[in-house]
Amino acid sequence: MNGYERMLATLHKEKVDHTPSMEIMIDQKIIDALTDTGDYMDLCDALDLDAVITNTPSTLYRNEVIDAEKGTFRNEWGTVRQQGREVVSAIVDEPIKNAEDVYKYVAPDPNDEYRFEYLRALIGRFKGKRLVGMHIHDAFNYPYYLMGMENLFVTMFENPDAVHKIVEISVDHNIALAKKAVSLGADYILLGDDYGGGNQLLVSPNMFREFFLPGFQQVVSAIKDMGVFCFKHCCGDINEILDDMVATGIDVLHPLDPSANMDIMAVKEKYKDLVVMGGINCYKPLCEFSEEEIAAETKRVIETIGKDGRYIIASSNSVHSDAKPENYRVMQEVRREMPVVYSK
Repeated sequence: MNGYERMLATLHKEKVDHTPSMEIMIDQKIIDALTDTGDYMDLCDALDLDAVITNTPSTLYRNEVIDAEKGTFRNEWGTVRQQGREVVSAIVDEPIKNAEDVYKYVAPDPNDEYRFEYLRALIGRFKGKRLVGMHIHDAFNYPYYLMGMENLFVTMFENPDAVHKIVEISVDHNIALAKKAVSLGADYILLGDDYGGGNQLLVSPNMFREFFLPGFQQVVSAIKDMGVFCFKHCCGDINEILDDMVATGIDVLHPLDPSANMDIMAVKEKYKDLVVMGGINCYKPLCEFSEEEIAAETKRVIETIGKDGRYIIASSNSVHSDAKPENYRVMQEVRREMPVVYSK
């Protein structure tokens, strides 16, 4: 099996030779340490990752530098961001200050060819060899990037129509991105919006269902209607909305992090049509374990979560800059050596 075939079999709940692996983000420091070229695509070949993906959605938009020394810039959404040590930059200022601004706001052109340059490169190199995907948002992240989280939450009470409007703008933009990506040959779309914090939801279940679930459902349904797979990344404790999220028709859910009160095995056992992804804590195991310890942890995870398939091994969020490159390499070596055990 090559990576493409292994991922397809996993997604169709069929038997595979060994557990597939991918990451939604890998820090450049890790790529530099594990390749001679510093190239993500070369890393995917070197570690034989089964799926590849475009970078965080913020990289799809052109930036106007504000202060090079401070790392601040304004992107095409009008959002001011600051680049720190990690891949994802931080929000510094938002373009929508009040509800009235929502009705005047115009989103960037989703079909601008700039957004798809890296996807085209991935498809050109990996189509049919590894599953190729595009990382976009769904219904929550752009509204709070554009308004600020506090302002967004206050507006839910004071002017709910404005929130529905900004969610609509986000949903329309992301569906257009997905449609173009699929037309170019993407095999899957990954939705990266986070609805959970460390130990609770960012909004109440009722607020999620009123303001964000309908738009999330629209994006998932559109992707599924395009005939490709829909992966969902969602950090934090999302136990209270798990049924809602799975019911949208997503194929894969990541990361189901135990440190956020998520039980990845319980989710796998409850939702028989769902593929779970994650399992390797991206903090202590990837950052502090010895090579022998990370090898043992990888074996443990595959023997438990990976039994009977329906599992993609990955970090509990991303391979960030504090991770030991050698630990990520060992994790990949071990999973390639271990056959999946099936009970039947």
